[in-house]
Amino acid sequence: MTKRTELLVRGIRGGVLVVLPDAPWYQQRDMLISRIQSQERFFKGGRIALDLGGTDWSEENLDKLLRDLADEGICLRAVLSSSAVTLESGRTFGLPSEIEGDEHTKAAPPEPEPGGRVVWIDRALEDAEKLIVDGNLALFSDLPEGAEVICSGSAAVWGRLDGILRAGCAGEPDCAVNILKLGGGSVFISGEAVEFPRKLRKTFGILITRRDGAISVEPSFKKKSE
Repeated sequence: MTKRTELLVRGIRGGVLVVLPDAPWYQQRDMLISRIQSQERFFKGGRIALDLGGTDWSEENLDKLLRDLADEGICLRAVLSSSAVTLESGRTFGLPSEIEGDEHTKAAPPEPEPGGRVVWIDRALEDAEKLIVDGNLALFSDLPEGAEVICSGSAAVWGRLDGILRAGCAGEPDCAVNILKLGGGSVFISGEAVEFPRKLRKTFGILITRRDGAISVEPSFKKKSE
């Protein structure tokens, strides 16, 4: 079996789960902080749970990590591990060793959504779900009120958008969002809120593009010339 060397990120109810590969604690720390700093808009102000695998983290090292995360505006909500040393260190700081209401298990760490650069999601999202995608997103369902979707690239929502969509979180200069139907939701591109013209709010098919820092909003399906 090939040893996994990549950091995995996925959305869970109420936050984000980060699964770190087996490595010494200081390498895990550097990998985590580097990812947070490279995707600041993605993580800023969030709550994360960490799966540290079998790596031993002392109380002192975990305390330093908590301080580093606080400096980045991140709250650590849980520490998952197969190491008794790490779990005991987590208990010292009142950190749970499991995620309430989540299906994650240490025996089967989560894998990223399939699809490579373009991630295809064709399941219904839950009302309070937070979905995080590293890449471009194609969502074939409604985005319900209370749900939030965050993706590093462009996005297409083939349904009604009543929740929050954040696209272009990797900081790329060009990005696009295509929505089948805009409900009461909100869209952010590269951290900037999108303002929708009133005449487009009842339109089927809305295309939002960001080029050279400027955001434009127009119908996706343009009428043919007479």
